[in-house]
Amino acid sequence: MFKVVAVPKFTRPVQVLVPTDGGHIEQSFKATFIVEDVEKLSEIQDEGGQKAVLQRVVCHMDDLVGDDDQALPYSDTLRDQLIGIPYVRIALFQTYLTAVTKAKTGN
Repeated sequence: MFKVVAVPKFTRPVQVLVPTDGGHIEQSFKATFIVEDVEKLSEIQDEGGQKAVLQRVVCHMDDLVGDDDQALPYSDTLRDQLIGIPYVRIALFQTYLTAVTKAKTGN
């Protein structure tokens, strides 16, 4: 039996490889995504690229802290700031695609 949900959502850990001197540090946070219609996502991506898609599908983020190690509350402004960072954008997009397609990495 398949359950039809009006607005499907899911939360996943997002693994981010943060560049540092001499390599990378893996950090993570949780993101909640909305599952969007494929045709609508294609239209959004054609018009605005990955940024526009992520602005549409990312509806919440947790486990974020600032430079002072204090928790940062979610906001669309913070979401957009993080989407603007290349390695965060890639990690969010890959996490979403992997979750909705259950694609395996590699071959």
